Amino acid sequence: MHFITDDMRQILTSASPSTKIVFLFLFLLFGLMATAVLIRFVLMIPALSNGDMVVSIYVSSVLQSVLAIALPAFLVTAMTHPSPLHYLKIEKSRKMTEDVFFALLLFLVSFLFASFLSQWNRGLVLPQSMSGVEEVMRSMEDAALETTHLLLSVDTIGRLLLNLVIVAGLAAVSEELFFRGALQQFMLEKFRSRHAAVWVASLIFSLVHFQFYGFLPRLFLGALLGYLFLYTGNLWIPIFFHFINNATVLVMNYLWRDAGWFRNLNDLSITLPFVAGALVSALLTFLLFSKFYKKRSIHIDDSSHSKII
Repeated sequence: MHFITDDMRQILTSASPSTKIVFLFLFLLFGLMATAVLIRFVLMIPALSNGDMVVSIYVSSVLQSVLAIALPAFLVTAMTHPSPLHYLKIEKSRKMTEDVFFALLLFLVSFLFASFLSQWNRGLVLPQSMSGVEEVMRSMEDAALETTHLLLSVDTIGRLLLNLVIVAGLAAVSEELFFRGALQQFMLEKFRSRHAAVWVASLIFSLVHFQFYGFLPRLFLGALLGYLFLYTGNLWIPIFFHFINNATVLVMNYLWRDAGWFRNLNDLSITLPFVAGALVSALLTFLLFSKFYKKRSIHIDDSSHSKII
């Protein structure tokens, strides 16, 4: 059965970028509401109704990833474009192996700068006049850390694999569909500037996580993912990078959670060698992107966005 008539599709395909963005976030809101309702019924299933908080987090994560993040991205794209899979760029690519290698190298090169941003952001203190705001943000951060701690406190290979599927894999696929596949491209249509599209989408990506003390590293991550998507023209590449980023944290916590050196990583001081290493990491990341861009620039959106800066 076709729910969208030809006349309706003609209206939707001519929708402005702003309209698409509004629909994307409206569907996100509806998805969150649906998740809040459905989770109660899902947790009534005997196999899931044992009161385990971790089970509740898994169920909530799956429902939210599917209903509030991935589905809105696909629905809005399907409503406004005749070929949603092609628009979202989730098709196979002849350069997949080369692009995956580039993404892996980029992850290794940028890791130190991302770590520096994380440590620096964690130590930021707001002015005394904003102490009330800071207290609220600290409480939100503590709640998020508590949830993260529950997920990371795994002691079996089975739980680790489950984390890799849900926390790393499903989150990577759903968030890249929403923020890069849909939102970034809608922003590109709106601003007619590749850089504006990448950074505005990255800003929103960081803001919607509601974690001020992780804002800067997440903004940097969003920019890396955005430029990966822009320069490769393949959504699977930022999905792979996103998965590797999440999976690295999960695996390292599983293997070395109790090791002293690993626990000390969260308390690193912003020393001169750390800053120097971070700057080198940032420079290498920029140079790596520059070299890749020069190699691929003639292929980037040359059919539909050839005049976009």
